[in-house]
Amino acid sequence: MNNISDITIMIAVLALALWPAIIVYLSWRREKKIISSLKNELPTTPTPKKVSTEELIVSTLKRMGCNPEKNEEGNIGFMYQGDDFYLSLQDEIPFVMIWYPWWGTINADNPVLPYLKEVINAVNISSFITTVFMAENEGDKEIGIHSHCHTFFTESELEPEEHLKLILDSFFDTRNAIKENIDKLGSAISEDEEETKKERVIVKGFSAYKENSKPIEKKEVKEEDKEKK
Repeated sequence: MNNISDITIMIAVLALALWPAIIVYLSWRREKKIISSLKNELPTTPTPKKVSTEELIVSTLKRMGCNPEKNEEGNIGFMYQGDDFYLSLQDEIPFVMIWYPWWGTINADNPVLPYLKEVINAVNISSFITTVFMAENEGDKEIGIHSHCHTFFTESELEPEEHLKLILDSFFDTRNAIKENIDKLGSAISEDEEETKKERVIVKGFSAYKENSKPIEKKEVKEEDKEKK
């Protein structure tokens, strides 16, 4: 009987010692079950859809009031401050090329034309906008002046409208710089055309290195050398 009593007392003591731990464990199980149940009842938050470069550029142009339109070739045309622009997209790459086409023309007979390339090169060096000039068809008298640039266009810290407006305004700055230089050259030629032909007007740019260049001349062969051959 004494042995049974001792065992009973020992079990009772162990039960009392373990009871707080059992209560904590049961409470933890209950809380975990409640939390799991609540998670299942809450609606799943959908993953935000990634905006494509085309969607972003179109929505940005619309907010700027530029009325973008996509043509058959996939390019997007729009107007900004009354002038025509268009941009082309790269497949699955957030880069776009923006063109400011035909912002100016010059006649092939214009005496300023020989200096146009030099002026454009000088402006291109100091700008991220690149300007080119070309005739639409071979033999055309009218030569068009066009500017373009590449840009990374995606949702970022800089607002898309501010980013695009900065680029488009830079096209006008480039255009004005080229026109001002050409106008100055035109005035100089008109005032004293003959004198200008004798002393070429130098525009800062690649021509600054002209003094260091060496002429490429055809070597003359003497009559004596010819006879020896």
